[in-house]
Amino acid sequence: MESEPKSRNPQTEKLFLWASFILFCTVLAFTYSTYGDETARLAGMRASEAQKEQAYAALERTRAQTERYVERFGRDPEFVRDQARERMGVAEPGEIVIRLDGARNMATPPKPAPAPAAPAQARR
Repeated sequence: MESEPKSRNPQTEKLFLWASFILFCTVLAFTYSTYGDETARLAGMRASEAQKEQAYAALERTRAQTERYVERFGRDPEFVRDQARERMGVAEPGEIVIRLDGARNMATPPKPAPAPAAPAQARR
C-alpha cells in the first residue's frame, strides 16, 4: 500500500517560514553586534600595544645610555675625576674650592616691578 501524500496547511508553512526568517535575522544581528564590539576591542588592543612598544623602546634607549655611562666610569679615569668634582665637590690636593651658595639664584635677573596704574579721573 502506498501512503498518501500528507497535505500541508499553508498557514503552518507560512508560520514556519516567518519563524525561520526571524530566527535567522536574530542570529545575524547578534553576530554583527558581536563583530563590531570585537573589532573595537581589537583596535584598542592594537593601540595599547603600540604605546607599550614605544614605552619599551624609550626604556631600551635609557638602558643603553645608562650602560654607556657606567662603562665610561670603568675605562675613563678623567671622566671619573670630572664627575667627582661636579657631583661631590671633590678637589685635588693643592686646589682651592670656592662655593657660592645661591649662585643659581644669581644666574637669573630679578623680575622688573609692574608699572603703576594710571590715576582714575574724578567724575563730574
